[in-house]
Amino acid sequence: MMNWIIWIVSFVSLYIGVFWLHVVFFKEEPRKVLSEKFPNVSVVVPARNEEKGLWKTVHSIAMSDYPKEKIQIVIVNHGSIDKTEKVANKLIRCFSEHNIKLVNMKHEKGHMKSHAFNEGLKFATGKYVACVDADSIVMEDAIRGIIPFFDDKDVGAVISTIKVTKPTNIYEKLQHLEYMFATFTRTLMSKIDTLHISQGALSIYRKDLLDKFGGFDEGNFTEDLEIAMRLRYKGHKIKIAKECVSFTKVPDSFKMLWGQRVRWFRGFLYNTNKYKGMVMNKKYGLLGTFQYPLNILSVVTVLLMFSLLSYALIKKAIYFVDKFAIVGMDYFAWTWPSIKDIILSLNVTLLFPIAISFGVALFIYHQAHKNLKERWRYPEALVVYLTLYPFVRGMHWMTAFYKEVIRAKKKW
Repeated sequence: MMNWIIWIVSFVSLYIGVFWLHVVFFKEEPRKVLSEKFPNVSVVVPARNEEKGLWKTVHSIAMSDYPKEKIQIVIVNHGSIDKTEKVANKLIRCFSEHNIKLVNMKHEKGHMKSHAFNEGLKFATGKYVACVDADSIVMEDAIRGIIPFFDDKDVGAVISTIKVTKPTNIYEKLQHLEYMFATFTRTLMSKIDTLHISQGALSIYRKDLLDKFGGFDEGNFTEDLEIAMRLRYKGHKIKIAKECVSFTKVPDSFKMLWGQRVRWFRGFLYNTNKYKGMVMNKKYGLLGTFQYPLNILSVVTVLLMFSLLSYALIKKAIYFVDKFAIVGMDYFAWTWPSIKDIILSLNVTLLFPIAISFGVALFIYHQAHKNLKERWRYPEALVVYLTLYPFVRGMHWMTAFYKEVIRAKKKW
């Protein structure tokens, strides 16, 4: 049974992988130049206890090569109990030639980033509104590079490429690879108009659409995903500006990474259910007939493979305990097998699809690096990412699924 499932999953994955690799060579139409070359842009920076990161974030925005008279920066101090407000006021003094506004709001129970962003949106005066997390750094040409995408009147939001800020330990290096792959897949989705994701590091929206649709969903703890899906639901496009880069601080411990990913995956499950009317709906083109079904199939596959693998490991553990109880320490008596024994013991029916899957994965990661003109780094992280990390991600998904089923309390 396990063999058949692995073969089916491997075949489907290979088929989908070949499709996406064809998309790599699709060419997008060149962007036109906006008639309004430098429209006003408001950058909302929600900040709760961000005294350490706020300075670098706002400094990077202020140093943008976009005309400073066309940028408004709105810092929303969301009930911070550290020196966030003090840092914000110092930024206002140091960059007095820039239009920087500090908005203080009380943090109440149940408040999340969405509340802070919506509060900042009330003070935004730009034609376009950017959301930038207070632990991110925006490259100087990012805003200027994103704005021309809005020459297409159907585009509701444009996202940047996200990179990890100076990864040092294994958790950050794993996420470096993950973010590379995410940018690659989002670039492909953008090409075939199935992109349905925005992010906190740097995403820019049409303000009139945010006003019309009510801003971020304040009952949602993946508000950036929800607003992107809402824009798609309302008939607007999401694009990625691959050349426009923002850097973000990522979780640097197992506990922090666990909490973030379970929250993200719960948000995916919740919002996919919220907009289930788009699934297999021809009105939404490939997004409805291909991308959403593929997303759901991917999650089901992960949960299925995780369950089967867990069952197999538990079965092996029980077998070991039983054998050890009977044989004792002699169980560990072991002699080197011959090459013939090793070859005869190989399960080719399992090794072949697994080898093919690894080959495709390596090729895709090569394309992801090529896409961003990055050199290969952190080989140890790549080994972990392709071997152990899928099992950990399965645990993330299983936990997220369980919490959604029992409707566990949403915590930021």
